[in-house]
Amino acid sequence: MKHLKPIFADALAQEQNLFVDKGRVHIRNKHWAPDEILEGLLDPDAYNDLFLDWVQERKEELIESAKTILDEYGLQDRFGKLKEVYGRGAMVPFVGAGLSVSSGYPGWTAFLKQHIRETQINPDEFDQILRAGQYEDAAQKLAEALGPAFNEAVENAFGRSRDISGCVQLLPHVFDSCVITTNFDDVTKRCYEAAGKPFSEELSGEHSRELPRKLAEGKRILLKLHGTSTTPRGRILTATEYQRHYGDGEELQKAIEAICSKTLLFVGCSLTVDRTLTAMKAFVQANGHDNIARHYAFLPVPGNDVEKNARRDALIECNVYPIWYPAGAHDESIEALLLALMEEES
Repeated sequence: MKHLKPIFADALAQEQNLFVDKGRVHIRNKHWAPDEILEGLLDPDAYNDLFLDWVQERKEELIESAKTILDEYGLQDRFGKLKEVYGRGAMVPFVGAGLSVSSGYPGWTAFLKQHIRETQINPDEFDQILRAGQYEDAAQKLAEALGPAFNEAVENAFGRSRDISGCVQLLPHVFDSCVITTNFDDVTKRCYEAAGKPFSEELSGEHSRELPRKLAEGKRILLKLHGTSTTPRGRILTATEYQRHYGDGEELQKAIEAICSKTLLFVGCSLTVDRTLTAMKAFVQANGHDNIARHYAFLPVPGNDVEKNARRDALIECNVYPIWYPAGAHDESIEALLLALMEEES
């Protein structure tokens, strides 16, 4: 709960929680005379009591918020099934760049757009590539234009250890076995270390087929599917790097089959068209929807019903079932849904 203390400090400073009445200083449901505050500065037990009360209230409010979200989009039954899978320990989180944004790391679109200013690339053409979800082609174009400066830009953006913030800090308290990520930063790794649950092993994408065996051995594994920012060796970002690691797609297909051995929960992932989703779709077509694990994704709801239905249908082709939340309420909604996932049924 240490990560909640800065949020608690902000909450205490809110006018409704902090006021003076009849010569006594009131903080939430506790109050002191000024001399008691100066003398005690402050009673540690009083602080801990206030903090734990606030944590419980906030948790209850967020779980209610999750129920409201599920009611709004008619997803109670789907979420109920998700909870059953979670309760059996058969779920693995797949963490995307959206969970690192609160810690100051750029999303892919922001990173790529930021650096085209240093090139002669046509911005309109580049935007078209990004809108089509062809991030590896956009990255390839940028890498060719920047030369060696591209690797430096990747390392500068994702290789620095920034202060961690946001709902990503909840992950170690929700999932205690394996985490899969395509992120180049080390946010997930540091979150688990801060929670006293360091990963026993870290695998790169080329070793993803070892994942089922490692999980069977009870190891806590971090699978960095696309490598790290600190070295191009093993990194999968540009079209050339995808081709080098996955060739004609057979190796990627084997990797997808390995990670799909359990139910995946996509969190902070945009899930636009890329080779990973294409490989998942091929895996579904080869084996049938009902013969493999269903996967789920926490995603911001599209702007209208036409877009929403098209997005849903495209995801279901990959056996991924969306849990929508309001656009613009990213961190709070994901935290609420994760807390609701953990909540024990009464």
